[in-house]
Formats: sequence, structure tokens, C-alpha cells
Amino acid sequence: MIEITTAPSSSDIRGRVRLRRPILPILFTFTALGLLAVVAACGGTGVVATPECYLAQEGQIVGAAGADCEPPDDVEVLPTPTPTPAQSGGGANDARVLFITYACATCHELDSIPQSKGSSDGPALAGIGAKGADYIRTSILDPSAELVEGYEDGLMPQDFSTQLSTEELEILVTFLSGQ
Repeated sequence: MIEITTAPSSSDIRGRVRLRRPILPILFTFTALGLLAVVAACGGTGVVATPECYLAQEGQIVGAAGADCEPPDDVEVLPTPTPTPAQSGGGANDARVLFITYACATCHELDSIPQSKGSSDGPALAGIGAKGADYIRTSILDPSAELVEGYEDGLMPQDFSTQLSTEELEILVTFLSGQ
């Protein structure tokens, strides 16, 4: 029940007015009218009796796996596609992930990796590609082999040869060679 109470005005000396009306029948009426409007908007053709039998995918309706149902005559049912897992291509995104995973970004700044901004414990790697792939590979596997002026020996971990797989090393070397 809804109770609406109004305060008396100067011209109304009788006091408060109460209006009581049940709300549920009103809500049911509006809900039913809404459903009728939806059916009418769909052309009045009705609704598929078993909507769980169909899935919308990329603008088409496809049959759900294991569904035992008959589609309407005007609907082409396609088999449910099997997702294909993404394959690692060893590209720049993989290299960026490796650069962050192995904490290179903690000490080395590289413009193409925002997480490395402000890192200065190790030399910045902008232009490192000009030194060549062999230099980069050696610097990762044996950081003490050639020290960059102004940086101390022993800051970079010496065990990347055991931490990185051969594939990971080559992904990083290829990526850094392009910097």
C-alpha cells in the first residue's frame, strides 16, 4: 500500500489527505504491457521456444554445443567454433614481458618500456642495438665482460645464463638489437 500524505494548506483546514492504492497490480500491469510491446516490436512472430539452443556470435546465430533443438526455418545454424589458443611468436610483446619479468626494468631505462622510466642503477639501453647482437648477448650472460663507464661491476646478476632459456635469451637479444 502506498500512503501519500499532504500537509494542510492555508485554504485547507481539514488536515491531511491520505490516498491508499495497492502497488502490485499496477506493477504487474506495466510489466505485461512491456512484454506485449516487445513482442509487437519483434513483428509479432513469437519467440523461439528454446532460446538456450542458440548463441549469438559475430552477428550470426550458432547452435550451442550439445543442444537438441530445431532452429526456425529462416535461421542458418553454424557449428560452434573451437577457440584456438594464442601462440607465442617471440615478438616485441614477449620481449617486453621478459624484460619486466627478469627485473631488467628495475635498473635499465628503455624508452619502449614505460615501467623502466627513471631507472638509473644500470646504463640506459637507448641505442643499444648499435652495439650489435653479440655484445648484447655477452652483456646479459657475462655482465662483467665489458663494463659501461660510470657503472660498478657486480650490480647486474651474474646468473642469467641459468635463469634464461636459450629461446628467452634470443627473444631479448633480438628485441634489444632493434633499440
